[in-house]
Amino acid sequence: MKHDDETALLVLAGLWFLSRYSFDVVPALKQAGVRAYEALHDDEGHKRDLPGHQMTKAAIVALAKSVGFPNPELAAAVALAESGGVPNALAQTSRETSVGLWQINVLAWPKYTRDDMADPKKNALAALAISKNGNDWRPWTQYKNGAYQRFL
Repeated sequence: MKHDDETALLVLAGLWFLSRYSFDVVPALKQAGVRAYEALHDDEGHKRDLPGHQMTKAAIVALAKSVGFPNPELAAAVALAESGGVPNALAQTSRETSVGLWQINVLAWPKYTRDDMADPKKNALAALAISKNGNDWRPWTQYKNGAYQRFL
């Protein structure tokens, strides 16, 4: 691989990492080309995270409604802002291991397991409990910073 190719891949990898925390980067990354994203994620650990494997807004709204969220549109907007709709999305740092549609931090909420939170229904039920039946979204960064609003 040429030096310029390596630099480009490192830049794209950095953008991908940032996109896990700020969805403002995702549109720019997608504009740069899905092929670049796929090249960075073309391994068994990321196959399910590739574009096209996310749930639609309608599917997330239906899921939120099925588990009892009083405002399924709001719940879906938070999930889309947090995970991009990818059911097994994973954001991991030294302070967090956030998994699934609603990015449940299993370090902060140890009664939930990483494997269980990759299941959309279990993740929705955990989000319902943590949000106090959909009445308190303060634990979610994308709610606090307002990023969820673009998905309403």
